[in-house]
Amino acid sequence: MVWRVVAAIICWFAMGVGTASAAEGFTCETHATNWKWLEFRCPMTINMEGQPMLFKADFSGSHDDTRLSMTLSLDGVPLACNQKSKTSLMGEDGSVSLECHFALDGSPGTKRMLGVLIQIWHAQLDAIKLSTP
Repeated sequence: MVWRVVAAIICWFAMGVGTASAAEGFTCETHATNWKWLEFRCPMTINMEGQPMLFKADFSGSHDDTRLSMTLSLDGVPLACNQKSKTSLMGEDGSVSLECHFALDGSPGTKRMLGVLIQIWHAQLDAIKLSTP
């Protein structure tokens, strides 16, 4: 049990706290973190009505008892990911990813805030990416 706590602390420091770069000019701030979850906030400006977006989180070290999930919100309201999305997994080996495909509604120039909560058990977060697919 102690080794799990030590490993989690080491992983937490390895991930860093602060700003995580996402692709295409989107920046996500690490808002809160502990050894079981990470929370990101990503400010966005709408470029077009129904703008397609993708939030992706890549992990390594996944194995038979790994559990990963993520939930998203837009301006504090739960955000439903479309059917192409994969927002949870359990027991997959190797390098894995979670993805949420969604559309931004609103007039061009409207500012929105994406919130992302990622729950992690037995895997290492390698990168996040917020992009227009």
